[in-house]
Amino acid sequence: MYVIITGINSLSKRLVSKLESKHDVVVIEQDEGRCERLYSSTGATVINKSPSTISALEDAGITEADVVIASQREDNENMVVCSLSRKYGVPKVVTRVQDDDYLDAFQMIGADPISHNDIIIEEFLSAVEHPHLVKLANLKGDREVLKGSIRKNSGFEGKEVSELKKMSKFPSSFRVAALVREEEEFVDPSDQSLNRDDELVLIGPEEGKRSLNRFFQNQ
Repeated sequence: MYVIITGINSLSKRLVSKLESKHDVVVIEQDEGRCERLYSSTGATVINKSPSTISALEDAGITEADVVIASQREDNENMVVCSLSRKYGVPKVVTRVQDDDYLDAFQMIGADPISHNDIIIEEFLSAVEHPHLVKLANLKGDREVLKGSIRKNSGFEGKEVSELKKMSKFPSSFRVAALVREEEEFVDPSDQSLNRDDELVLIGPEEGKRSLNRFFQNQ
């Protein structure tokens, strides 16, 4: 995919590092020093202009973009980028949001807002309330994608995934979507025997997360 990211900061630099090996990435930033540092350390194309201008977006190839990510710290600047991107017909526009008062406004123009505060709060709550699980994503219908790990000296070691699902304490509302082991991934892991440090990817309702956390805690 062709991805345009506006603004260079800690968030956008991490996005570039994750995306550049698989996608064509162009970054727009007004600060020349930041542009030079990112260009020297990545394979991304960097444009040294104000991101919230038509000329910068056109130089970045806005008409060819599959995704625009507005990652600047100022919501007003991200609003301009999102509005222009939608007018140019970009199919997917995602924006960082600092002030939650802007959430409705971004949605009205067809952008997908991601609240920085919501993410941080969710991560802290998850770490406190469900320390044996890692939340990977939200799904429709109040479902979540979670990850649980097989610990050293776990009673789960040696058991097949199908056996695990039949255990009385395993919440039946969850299904095992995949097993991740070092460099291997199993999308149909039922007959796989579990090893130490294996990671199980599970999908189920948010309300059942507490039971699943206890299941992994007591392994």
